[in-house]
Amino acid sequence: MQNRDIRRTLILLLALGVFLQPISSPVWAQEEDDGIEIEENDGKGGDPSGKGKYDAEETRRKNSGLAGGGPQDDGDAHAPKVKLSLQQQINKAIKDGVEWLKKRQGKDGSWGPVRANRRYGESKASGNYIRDELGPTAWSVYTLSKCGVPAKDPVVRKGLKFISDQTRYVFDEMGGKAAKRDDLGKDGLGQQRVAQSSPRALTTYESAAIILMIEAAYQRSEKLTKKHKVRKWKTKMLLSPPKKSKIPKKAWGAMHDRIMWLTYGRKIRPKAGGGTTTINGTLNVKGPNNGGWRYGQANGDADLSATQFVLLAFRAASQAGYPMERLMRNGQTVWERTAKYVMNCQNQDGGFRYQTQPGKTTGSMTACGIASLVICKEQIELVNAERGKKEPQIEMPSGIAESIERGKKWLDLNFTVKQNPGGSHHYYYLYGVERVGDLTARKEFNSMDWYVRGARLLIPAQAGDGSWTDQGAYPPRDVLGSCYALLFLKRATPPVVTTTER
Repeated sequence: MQNRDIRRTLILLLALGVFLQPISSPVWAQEEDDGIEIEENDGKGGDPSGKGKYDAEETRRKNSGLAGGGPQDDGDAHAPKVKLSLQQQINKAIKDGVEWLKKRQGKDGSWGPVRANRRYGESKASGNYIRDELGPTAWSVYTLSKCGVPAKDPVVRKGLKFISDQTRYVFDEMGGKAAKRDDLGKDGLGQQRVAQSSPRALTTYESAAIILMIEAAYQRSEKLTKKHKVRKWKTKMLLSPPKKSKIPKKAWGAMHDRIMWLTYGRKIRPKAGGGTTTINGTLNVKGPNNGGWRYGQANGDADLSATQFVLLAFRAASQAGYPMERLMRNGQTVWERTAKYVMNCQNQDGGFRYQTQPGKTTGSMTACGIASLVICKEQIELVNAERGKKEPQIEMPSGIAESIERGKKWLDLNFTVKQNPGGSHHYYYLYGVERVGDLTARKEFNSMDWYVRGARLLIPAQAGDGSWTDQGAYPPRDVLGSCYALLFLKRATPPVVTTTER
């Protein structure tokens, strides 16, 4: 009788242990938690593992890619995990979204037009729309590449060909066509004359998307790591990629052309006689908008949204080996000028507005502002580390670190995944949060895990065919909504590697 009671007690204890194990296990979080086990530190150099040494860069690496095939979790046994059930939902949502995006491609290889603010074919000061056909196509190829679809995939190849066919020449935002690239000089830094004879234009958003697309499709976002706090390689001749680069020379040339237009601009030769008109790149812009970008560069206007897209593109080019620091005017690089422009868009509350002119703070613009400054700071530190004592150091813009912290504090107070605080464009805002979260290695905003909360919002919002529609986006809303959702879920932004972090 006693033995039977002992056996019953043991069986009951074992069953209770099995039942309690998922709750007490350090691998899976409790149901009411966000679902992530994260490695934290006290910010004072303490060791979260108790092994006597804390490495900030190693902790950043482990914490930066938490789920959905993020940038740093592949093959890392120590990377934090989300709940298995949520991870499976994320993986399925990404898979279905990628399949839908592939099927959405048109017969010509494109993904359809977006319309923004000015009518193509009319004078630059009139009209309502500007043609932007290449933006959704480049953005779709970029998204597919970030989701692991290789460049040899038929859909990606067709999209790349469409972009290539449409950009055989350099275009400016007024519809001018470049005759040859010879005017750029042997290293690619010269000014180029163009004639107004092209049937279409190329905008700032298109140009940035094309740069991002080329780097992601061919280079697969070569990441800076702890092993090399400088670039593995960089080109000496701007018109040609580094010897070890995976980017084809023609694709590199297309990327270079876009960088030239965005920085130095173009000189337009009228159809019949007269002088030339300069389409200003940001290095030519005068006044408070110097360092910023707008949809086009003709009038020297700028906004924070276009600016952060260009910075993302320039960062990708830098990762691929393009020496962006060589592009300067009056001794200042793009990174210095743009950081100053972005800080001029910050409000007193720490958040950011759309332009330097007075305006309200929004969540999406605050995300743009933080990410933009983090990129500028990272790139200046990178170049200075490469130069060492041999060359003059780039001066870090005064107050940039404090500006970043003020922006993050605003986001801490106002973060939500349910809407864009103070604005619209919901999915665009979520993609902005992903950039900030991964660039700054932040797990939480407003005491909420931004990734898990965002994933839990996006998964049920996915349509049965695998798409997401962002009602606040420009058409095609299904394409851009799906791209933003996939880039969020996939955690597409490679984390920052700094050289001076403490």
